[in-house]
Amino acid sequence: MDKKTNTIKKVKVIGNQQYINFNTGEIEDFQVTSVEERDFNFTKVWIKNLITTLDLVGNQKTKLAFWIVDNLNRENQLIMTYRQIANKTGISLDTITKTMNILLEANFLKRINQGAYQINPEIIFKGNKNTRLNLLTQYNNLDNQENEKELTLQRKLNNIQSTILKLNQEAERILKTLQQEENKNQK
Repeated sequence: MDKKTNTIKKVKVIGNQQYINFNTGEIEDFQVTSVEERDFNFTKVWIKNLITTLDLVGNQKTKLAFWIVDNLNRENQLIMTYRQIANKTGISLDTITKTMNILLEANFLKRINQGAYQINPEIIFKGNKNTRLNLLTQYNNLDNQENEKELTLQRKLNNIQSTILKLNQEAERILKTLQQEENKNQK
């Protein structure tokens, strides 16, 4: 019987909080939760040793995929054009183009812009859990960013002004409550 990989998640609801969406200037309500994951029965892989071993038996496409993994920055990104990759690796530009297209189609990576790619944090990531979750959110939003319309400056200004008005109203309410409490304490 094969061992199964398990993840147990302990979710604790902390409560509701309001945040200002920096991109739109609007106040948004969020339910805040704390998620603790506990993993067991996972196989540990020392990626450098695996890459070195597979590199010995792999073809150029495999070598390129491993080279990409080995040259990621802290944000799980490879910032390099196809031509720069070809010059660094000694692999032909044609093979680079074909391999990158395969990796894009396989959701191994996504194009951020010309010459910048992010590797799927669900496949490979080096770092702590919170950083990985943040990068995973960014990775999943790359497609949405291309499809979303940018807010006009006027609409963003209107949202920010509306948020400021709501914050001022809340500040006035708190100030009034504090003054009432102060008056009670003085009597």
